[in-house]
Amino acid sequence: MAKKHKVWIHVGMAGVADVIEPALAHHHQALVELGVSSIAQTSAESFRAAVEMTRSHKDWGIKRSDVEGQWTRMVRRAQKAKADLVFSQPLLASASPEQIALLVDALVGHQVNVVITTGLDDETDTIARWSAAVRKPERLHVLQSDGMEPRDAWKAFGKLVGFGTSSLRLDDVPQSAAVFQSLPDALRELERLARRNASLEVRLEELDRKRRKLKRKLGAAA
Repeated sequence: MAKKHKVWIHVGMAGVADVIEPALAHHHQALVELGVSSIAQTSAESFRAAVEMTRSHKDWGIKRSDVEGQWTRMVRRAQKAKADLVFSQPLLASASPEQIALLVDALVGHQVNVVITTGLDDETDTIARWSAAVRKPERLHVLQSDGMEPRDAWKAFGKLVGFGTSSLRLDDVPQSAAVFQSLPDALRELERLARRNASLEVRLEELDRKRRKLKRKLGAAA
């Protein structure tokens, strides 16, 4: 019997480990060469998938049709690499048991592993809800990232999944920065801006699609 490929779902709490999501997207091609296929190839893709699975499109001002089927399409594309899969999105930390079950349904045939990184919020409820996504308790991993630097959280995650990060630097990974009175305030604002940027990317992609469609119509009528 062929060995099942693993899938690693990171649903960390808001904090320094938020860097994992954009890092996976930024290094998706390099990761394939290391035997790991990032389900999302851009932050906008991972955002759309999380919005779809958590049914939060209205909260973000996005039409349901813009995210419908996003998760399944991404998983099928990533499976073509015939490698272990990996995905990260902080929004999934709030997913309900029913939403988690739907997300896992698309991963049939894979050994599901869940990684929860500690952060600014209490992770107790998130751990309880996501524990049902794994068949064995040893496949639920809690990574203590409190007090870590982003590069340390990225390295620890890579070690857990099974890839080295020495060649997957964070220098070029898109980051946001601001000055605040406290570290928790700064981290929360970074999270808000990252999600807002992802939402804007989704809207820009939709506008570009409509522009190209209109251009084709005008060309046909000429």
